[in-house]
Amino acid sequence: MTIPIMNWKSLVIILYITLSGCQGKINELPSKIITEECHGITIKDPYRYAEDTNSSIVKNWIADQNKVSKNLLNKIEKRQYLIDKQISYDKKKTFIISKLKVTENNKHFYLKRLPEENIPKLYYRNSFSSPEKLLYDAKQFKTKTQHTYIINYIQPNWDGTKIVISLTYNGKEISELIILDVSSKKTHPEVLTNAWPSSSGGIKWLPNNSEFIYSYYPIIDPKSKKFLKNTKAVLHNINKPSSGFIEILSKEHNPDLDIEEEDFPIISIENSKSKYLIGKIAGGGGLNYHNSYYLDINDITTKKWMPLFKKSNQIKDFIIKEDSIIYKTSKKAPNFKICITSIKNSNFENPKVLIQEYKNKVITDFDITNEALYFVTNTNGVKAKLYKYTDNITEEIKLDTSYGSITLNVKSSNHSELWVSAQGWTTNNKRYEYKNGILKNKHLNNSLENEIPNDIVVEEIEIDGHDGEKIPLSLIYNKSIKRNGQNMVMMDSYGSFGISMQPSFSLRRLLWVMEGGIYAIAHVRGGGEKGDTWHKGGYKATKPNTWKDFISCTEFLIKNKYTSSKKTAIWSGSAGGILIGRAITDRPDLFTVAIVEFGSLNILRSIIHANGDNIAKEFGSVKDSIEFKYLLEMDAYQHIKDKEEYPATLLTAGLNDPRVPVWNTIKFGARLQKANTSNKPNFLLIDSESGHAKDDPKLKEFERYANILSFALWQTGHRDYQPK
Repeated sequence: MTIPIMNWKSLVIILYITLSGCQGKINELPSKIITEECHGITIKDPYRYAEDTNSSIVKNWIADQNKVSKNLLNKIEKRQYLIDKQISYDKKKTFIISKLKVTENNKHFYLKRLPEENIPKLYYRNSFSSPEKLLYDAKQFKTKTQHTYIINYIQPNWDGTKIVISLTYNGKEISELIILDVSSKKTHPEVLTNAWPSSSGGIKWLPNNSEFIYSYYPIIDPKSKKFLKNTKAVLHNINKPSSGFIEILSKEHNPDLDIEEEDFPIISIENSKSKYLIGKIAGGGGLNYHNSYYLDINDITTKKWMPLFKKSNQIKDFIIKEDSIIYKTSKKAPNFKICITSIKNSNFENPKVLIQEYKNKVITDFDITNEALYFVTNTNGVKAKLYKYTDNITEEIKLDTSYGSITLNVKSSNHSELWVSAQGWTTNNKRYEYKNGILKNKHLNNSLENEIPNDIVVEEIEIDGHDGEKIPLSLIYNKSIKRNGQNMVMMDSYGSFGISMQPSFSLRRLLWVMEGGIYAIAHVRGGGEKGDTWHKGGYKATKPNTWKDFISCTEFLIKNKYTSSKKTAIWSGSAGGILIGRAITDRPDLFTVAIVEFGSLNILRSIIHANGDNIAKEFGSVKDSIEFKYLLEMDAYQHIKDKEEYPATLLTAGLNDPRVPVWNTIKFGARLQKANTSNKPNFLLIDSESGHAKDDPKLKEFERYANILSFALWQTGHRDYQPK
């Protein structure tokens, strides 16, 4: 028997009575309004107390929400089909390789997961074509614990004799480091704690192959106000493990550099013959620029850091080659240009320009070999091209087909190999080697292109935004689709930190299309698809453009009969929660279902979180009366209105999230449930063994996607996804 969509509440009430023994209505989180005055504006917060996730009231409410949501989602019989389909595709890959690292002497280290495995293991080869050898299984780490540890980062030393392995569990991301001897496969006795190399600049080995630098986090409890504060770049010597680490760059160690407590001091070393350490004071993500310094590698234990460049130089990426710095900058070039200057006698105000800015496309990546400089351009974030620059001549390098995104890697600027990774919306990641003018296939993973239906098409268009700006919009669908206003649409986007929605193959998108829907990707302002200007067009004061662009894309699809408001689902996560949250609070009539994963839905309070001073660089600070108003405007929680008809929602989060506090989801969900009068479900799934959906085991990820897709298919009216 098919349950009509509008009768969901009756079903949930019956289900809830069965599950909890309560009589009458679904459990609500009690509201306790706190009123504050901030810069002359009154702010009401009915669920402030829910920020204490250890509260028994909050814990019980989360348990009830999970129970109701899971039980109803499990009544969608075809939900299991989506899990099985992902498993089926996974088996056809035969294996998945990730986190590849190639040393200067050509040793290959990587993680590999077989279809029957839930987590990957560490392998290596002496060369690309050599037989592989198993190096390490995460199950070997802390065998007496019940936690499922995952390797989330690896870094071999320059000659490949030692490798650092980072291990974490339950989505915490903060990790422990072990050092493995490659030839003997034995681990060193020391275990380094309070590390996060997968997010904070990684691990940098010194040329001596026995010392490395990593970021040390003094406090690793995400609930502490001192979390992510006073990070230190520290040196560890594997030959003297008992001596502890030596501080290299930090607020305490380098008081003359004006490092703030929220900054992340990060060290980079170009190659095994580098003369210099480069220190950057990072924070904020995306295109937020930073101050940088250099230090002679022989003076590593001193404090002799010398200024290299400033935030005002607007340098995004750079490469050190001998005594020169080659860099990509948006200064007077919002689509970026590539320049070169000396390190010790720098001239960033009037450098030599190697590659001029392009008018209608963005320089997205570059790298250098001993033969040439290579760079990538991208038009609207979806059409990538590769170029070679040498002897003042620029020429395009043609790949075997067109790709939506291309990234580059090299062993070092002293070697001739260039590795090119390329992908598209319906194309798996391909890896090539370019050397001596010859492009060779160096793919590591199996391709699934033969499994993709031939009748799937990609349409790249630009639509008019609310202010006349052209917004790129990518559409993926079956070519038999008719524009009759009856198609299900799933649209996602992000729009923060200058991060582009780059084309990449995604099984979740393919599954939606195979179920008869259109998958849409909106390249809204706040992202980087059109360079620095595009980022700044959805930043602080201009942040409303992010969700207004998204709304414009939705209106275009409805007006041109791709879909209707009753068939439109939207999906994003993290800072994309601002986008989705404000879209549905601004135009609740435009969408039938919204999914937000670990989203920033109460940004006004998140700014007060431990990492708030850093994300304030992107969104604004509550300490500033003007920027406070920007934050209030982008806070979805504060824009929920009582007795409003809101879309169906599925909010997911992890209790261990170190990036976005889980109470964003809790507070927004509780407030929405109380305010909503649309008779559409507002579900929450809060996972106690996950975080920001990073480092999750395979099956947990498959289940998450199945929940989201089946919920959206249910709410957009797919007959096979109605609860039984």
